[in-house]
Amino acid sequence: MYTGEAEMQARRKILAVLQDEGRRVLDAGRELANIHSALVLGDQAEVSRATDSLHLAINDVEAFRRALSRQLAELGSMMINREDLLRAAYTIEEVANYLESIAFRMTQLRYQTLKKTGLVDDLVVLLDLVVNVLSRMNETIRTLQFNSSKVNELIQLVERAEHEMDEKYRSCSAKAMKEIDDFKDLILVKDVLERIETVADLALECADLVMIISLGL
Repeated sequence: MYTGEAEMQARRKILAVLQDEGRRVLDAGRELANIHSALVLGDQAEVSRATDSLHLAINDVEAFRRALSRQLAELGSMMINREDLLRAAYTIEEVANYLESIAFRMTQLRYQTLKKTGLVDDLVVLLDLVVNVLSRMNETIRTLQFNSSKVNELIQLVERAEHEMDEKYRSCSAKAMKEIDDFKDLILVKDVLERIETVADLALECADLVMIISLGL
């Protein structure tokens, strides 16, 4: 087998793993939105189901990242953009870790306080935006397998989604500081909002790495 052919097969396999990792972090984002909806309704059974599904998705993300790391180590210098691939995989795993931390903190929120401020509906919008930005990031990753020339076009959609999240984050933060009197509640809500904003920043960072990877394909 020619070296070039071996590299192409290895590249396809590694990109498939990265794609699987992105898909599962998107699943985790969807379950995070489900957890919030269940907490609003007081549906503890659904909270438990969605939390279990979120943890399973996060475990899968870690497993895919480990698999990708092993494959890159085995290839040695065959892959010219191996460091960028590894950084992208670790960035996706970092997104997953933030989603897990947000889920835990949401279960500690006093939803009666949130309902009085209108932040319950704002969180619905923010978490929908989380799913949107992760979906855009995932589309960018998938494009590496089929049409890497479209990556730049898709990154613009990630940037737009991140900007939309940033604006919503700022308006929610301002509302929280104005409407929430209890200091402990305010600190926890601000922590949740900041972590949600970080997810968007990491999604954009991953998309930028995908652009760099596409240039080496």
